[in-house]
Amino acid sequence: MKNILIPSTLQNDTINAVKTAINSANGNQCQLTLMLLTDIPDTFSSASLLRNINTGLNSTQENVLDLCRQIISESKNCSLKIHHQYGISSPVFKNLASHFNIGLTIITPSFKSSKKKINSFCIQIISNSKCPILHTNANFDQDIFSQALYLKNSDSLLHAEDLQAYVNTLFSLKIVSESETNESQPFLSDTIAKNNINILIETRKPKKLKLLKKEKAALNELLGLPVLSLYEEIY
Repeated sequence: MKNILIPSTLQNDTINAVKTAINSANGNQCQLTLMLLTDIPDTFSSASLLRNINTGLNSTQENVLDLCRQIISESKNCSLKIHHQYGISSPVFKNLASHFNIGLTIITPSFKSSKKKINSFCIQIISNSKCPILHTNANFDQDIFSQALYLKNSDSLLHAEDLQAYVNTLFSLKIVSESETNESQPFLSDTIAKNNINILIETRKPKKLKLLKKEKAALNELLGLPVLSLYEEIY
């Protein structure tokens, strides 16, 4: 198992992301990296730069960080690293993922809904990377997955059996059903209920980066389940 990256604004959903990361490590040695992003101010003043990048954490963030440290300390196989990232770009993220040997990125609702442009841009960069992504959702309170529904893109040649072996390098789960992404939401909800699905799987392809791009509602928001997103071109 490679290491796990969690870009974070240190809200409560980070705690469950940490628990999920520990379980996905499956007892193997693993480093969890909490990445806190800060934009680099467009200024030539060193004093102004220092003021902007040293804002510190509020009490809620401090409490979340303390809980994450406590959870990690109670695990026998995981360690925690806090990484402060100033500015982000595709090459920077690629080097960072290589340096920390990242094999999975977990993106929480609070990070996705952050109003900071750098966080939104970071999500687009991560989505264009080859790193698997676990998108958690607002009602996410489960950190162990067992039954998966693969939502196949209409232009994809990959089927559930093509993905199963690779998925098992990330989580110990079974793909028990396959549907098209263009199926109606009621149909998908019925499939999820009948098969006791607790995680969705999708594949993705690279997209053009747009700094102010507004994304459409994600699958995990529409169907209320976490989504494991795999970069299709790795196959």
